[in-house]
Amino acid sequence: MTQTFDLTPGAVLTGGSRTVTDAEIALLPAIMGAISPLFHDEERAKTTPMGSRILYGPAVLGIGIALTEHLLRDRVVALLEIMSVRFRRPVRVGDTLTASLRVNDLQPREGRAGLLLTTGDEVHNQAGELIMTFSRKIVVRH
Repeated sequence: MTQTFDLTPGAVLTGGSRTVTDAEIALLPAIMGAISPLFHDEERAKTTPMGSRILYGPAVLGIGIALTEHLLRDRVVALLEIMSVRFRRPVRVGDTLTASLRVNDLQPREGRAGLLLTTGDEVHNQAGELIMTFSRKIVVRH
C-alpha cells in the first residue's frame, strides 16, 4: 500500500530516528576508505578539538538521507543533486539522530516527466541540537 505525504511547499515531513553505534563509527569510514584516528583511535581522538571519536561526515549525510527515504520511496524517480551540506555538530557513539525534510519547492519539469522537488533537510540529535543541514533536488512522480 502506497502512503502519500503532503508535498505542498512549506510542508515539513518527519523521518525516522536511529542511534549511532560504536561499530558504525569504526566501520562506515573504513568502508569508505577514510582511515583516521578521529574515527578509529579513541586515545588520539581525545587530544583533538572533538574530544572523542566521531562519525565520518559523509556517513552522517547518508544516515540523514536514509532516515527520510521511506517518506518518498514510492514517488522518487531520481536524486539529482545534494546541495549546501553543512555539518554543525559532531555525532558520537550513542547519539540518536532524527531527520526531517521541508518541501521548499515542487515544480513541473519542462518537457520531461515528473516533478522537481526541492527540499530543505535537517538532522537533530536526542537533545534537539541541529547536527546537519542540506538540501536536495529530487525528481518525483505526480
